[in-house]
Amino acid sequence: MNKVDYLIVGQGVAGSCMALKLLQENKSFIVIDDHIHKASAIAAGIYNPIVLKRFAIVWNAQQQLDLLHDVFQQFEQLLGKKYRFPMPVYRIFNDENEKKTWLKKASKPELEAFLSTDFTNLNPYTNITQPLGTGEVLQTGRIDLTNLLADFKTYLLNHHCFLDETLNYDQLQLTTEGVIYKDIHASTVIFAEGYTILQNPYFKNLPIIGNKGEVLKIKMQSNLPKAVIKTKEFLMPLGNEEYFVGATYEREKVDYALTHEAKDYLSEGIHRFIEEPFDVIDHQASIRPTVVDRRPIIGRHPNHPQLVCLNGMGTRGTMLAPIMVKELYAHLTTHTPIDSEADIQRFKHLFIHENT
Repeated sequence: MNKVDYLIVGQGVAGSCMALKLLQENKSFIVIDDHIHKASAIAAGIYNPIVLKRFAIVWNAQQQLDLLHDVFQQFEQLLGKKYRFPMPVYRIFNDENEKKTWLKKASKPELEAFLSTDFTNLNPYTNITQPLGTGEVLQTGRIDLTNLLADFKTYLLNHHCFLDETLNYDQLQLTTEGVIYKDIHASTVIFAEGYTILQNPYFKNLPIIGNKGEVLKIKMQSNLPKAVIKTKEFLMPLGNEEYFVGATYEREKVDYALTHEAKDYLSEGIHRFIEEPFDVIDHQASIRPTVVDRRPIIGRHPNHPQLVCLNGMGTRGTMLAPIMVKELYAHLTTHTPIDSEADIQRFKHLFIHENT
């Protein structure tokens, strides 16, 4: 029997951050993931403290940013590669009211560190349609999640703590000392499964809402800044004349199919503010795990304390995962209370009548 402290199910950004934390704390663990349909693997990885629809600050923004840099720097040191790429985020204004709202919000103490009032940053780029200028979000950038997750998987495989398979829930045995899965005996299982947690018999009642996103990679010869440019869609440079285009939001038909409608929608969106022609060289889709109250869900199962949830990072997993992992680990090891806004206990009533 292979005894470990933790079994982690899922190696997206949340599961990977948890595995890194366990490495640092000298805890033994095994990660199980089949790498099929993982939202983190195709995500842009943008970190941005502002909700650009209404120019509002995200929950615990500064704490999230500070820990993000610390954690992903640790990934860089462990794996010997660079994954953090600071870059501005420019929001093109649609009308004068948006511009006035930006100015009003930028004067608030909690937002002045994140919203610039210089609207001329993109003026030299005459190929970008921006009649009312753009607002710049500060302290922004990109984490190269695609390469980070692949490199970290290789690291875990080389250190014999990764199983490249789909977890079979029927083979998961709960005991008074933890769980047994095949020949693995773990004290605790951490489910960081993303949207597929709805297939998990122990957590299927959680109010996770699938949010399908389709994205493109395009190739374009153009004089553009090394920055994310945002309207309804966003354009992000990847290097070598390649750009990431995202993203659609579909809550009705939630599947992994690629659609011509999404491809056309994203392409037309970019053409509205960029004049140059481009070629679509890749098209992908995945499903984000979002929650009804727009907060993550972390903590022990109300009825089975050896089972733990780490989920609901949604569209801001790059920022949320490090801080949620820190909070969850403190809770698991020292019984530190979880922030009530993220605690799974707020959904305890959904587990009262479960049969599992």
